[in-house]
Amino acid sequence: MSNFTYYLLWLAGGLVAIAIISATIAGPVHQRLLRRVKAVEVLAALGRYSDWVAAQQRTPFFQGDAHDESPLQEVHKLRQQWFPELSAEAAEILSVHARMIDFLWTQQLLRLSDPEAWLESDHDRLFIELWRLHARAVYAAADKLRRVAGAEDLWPAQRMTAAAYP
Repeated sequence: MSNFTYYLLWLAGGLVAIAIISATIAGPVHQRLLRRVKAVEVLAALGRYSDWVAAQQRTPFFQGDAHDESPLQEVHKLRQQWFPELSAEAAEILSVHARMIDFLWTQQLLRLSDPEAWLESDHDRLFIELWRLHARAVYAAADKLRRVAGAEDLWPAQRMTAAAYP
């Protein structure tokens, strides 16, 4: 074996070793960055969902969520794929959502069947109570998401203050 072949083999071996080390270092960094991007998507969907909930107080007639894929469904899908550690927080959001939908449909039926009873039902106070439960659940999910995604600088708490009190 000539010296040239010998050096080429060592060079190729060194390049392979560098590639393996680079992949070992870059893999987790890439995963962390990808989780961070997905965290931004989840936070944006939570913001859109909160905007939708806030709008329900001002909507004269409740028609349900008319989106093909609602922000809540988007949150659920992304959480399943990227953030399984948010299961408890997602369950709480879904629980509050179910209560909110039930309340809105009940208010809609009462408004159509007996407008006077609807006015006396104190619907604004009841909606605000549900809104506060919703806000607590969303904030808890967003805070945990920022911690598990390593993205404490994303979506500061002030993001939802515009819709904090519908």
